[in-house]
Amino acid sequence: MTERQPAQARHTPLWTVGLAGLTALAYWAFLGWDQQKETDPVTGTQTGPYSAWQVVGLGVVLAVLVFEAGRRGRPWLAGVVVPAVLTVAFSVDAATDPDADGLWVIGAVLVALGSALGTGLVAALGAYAGRRRR
Repeated sequence: MTERQPAQARHTPLWTVGLAGLTALAYWAFLGWDQQKETDPVTGTQTGPYSAWQVVGLGVVLAVLVFEAGRRGRPWLAGVVVPAVLTVAFSVDAATDPDADGLWVIGAVLVALGSALGTGLVAALGAYAGRRRR
């Protein structure tokens, strides 16, 4: 006689692939295409390559994704998958930039730490909201 897995365990691979795919898609849609730094003609200082709207847009999309995963009972999965995929996407993007100076490693560490902290908080809020709803 075979034992049936709980529905949550059966769907974990699907959730993992979904979270990873949507995180990568969101990264490339908002940040991955932009490699151009902007130079101020007056001061000569460089900024970028990202504009504020790109970073805010990515943050909002990922917050909704992580909150929903937490609300549906998968806060730990979101808290691991989203920061890992986001860090890998950033690392590949930054390391393959022709103007890369090697400092992308520091950026990758900051992305990993910041996204882990942010997703952990948002996933916990989602899990709390999911428990209150039941």
